[in-house]
Amino acid sequence: MGYALAGITLADVRAAEWDSYKLEFNKNYEDESEDRLRMQVFQANKQIIDAHNERWAAGEESYEMGVNHFTDLLEKEFDELITGNDGSRDDEEADEDTSDVELNSEPHPYDVDWRKLGAVTPVQHQGHFNNSWAFAAAGAVESRKFVASGRLVKLSKQNLVDCCRTKHKRTFNALKCIKRKRGIDTEASYPYRGPAGRCRFKKKLVGAKIRRHLQSPLGNELALAHNVAAGPVAAVISRDALRFYKSGVYHNTSCSKAPDYAVLIVGYGHCENYGDYWLLKTSLGATWGEQGYLRLARNRHNICGIASRAYYPVI
Repeated sequence: MGYALAGITLADVRAAEWDSYKLEFNKNYEDESEDRLRMQVFQANKQIIDAHNERWAAGEESYEMGVNHFTDLLEKEFDELITGNDGSRDDEEADEDTSDVELNSEPHPYDVDWRKLGAVTPVQHQGHFNNSWAFAAAGAVESRKFVASGRLVKLSKQNLVDCCRTKHKRTFNALKCIKRKRGIDTEASYPYRGPAGRCRFKKKLVGAKIRRHLQSPLGNELALAHNVAAGPVAAVISRDALRFYKSGVYHNTSCSKAPDYAVLIVGYGHCENYGDYWLLKTSLGATWGEQGYLRLARNRHNICGIASRAYYPVI
């Protein structure tokens, strides 16, 4: 039955969608003018999502789009929110070690999911702050410590935000800072707030230390799989993959290879319909994507720059 026959207009449907969205994502705006603007942005983005999902339903796309807490943002606003998480490479990182993974060694496992082995802490939400670099670095240390000791200890992202300030907020710099300060405090002793404040690091509250930090060979997905098989790896991808993703294996050839959002690679696998994928833990909260996770196409020419800047600590 059409909307008109039911006495319901298209405007009524859109208004109901908008009210439902605001309720689900706890959206509040300054005034009616701002509300109307955000509704228009939401509706424009929803058209993009709906058109994509028609192709997805027809088997023409490998992933589903959905509304999330970014759907009321203009593209440039989304870019500004995410940009700065983990900027471009420069000479500051020239002294980093490179993984000496032996590519002619035993084949790596067919699939890996460190969550199933209890090596990954729950997904958190970074809030309206560009702190994914801190979550990725702390996550890599948490998981690698578990691999080494069998103990999973949540580590403080705020410790890194407050005490590891550099010109560029980078995952590599955060690992370098943990090594230099001889540890990172526990999350329980130094909880996450978001904005940077006074450094309150205390050596007696350290939850983990690292000996070295390595970079997986640049652009080499086979080497990256070997390294992930040994433990979760922090990586930096393009924000392009994040804006509308809901589920499935993200494969979009237009995804930039300029990395700017840090994630934790907690495994990899194979989807019967859409091929190989990386399993990525985000800091966007459990309501985003697949309960806070993104499956990104693997062995597809380093899509979104997944293997361009991948790092892991040695505990």
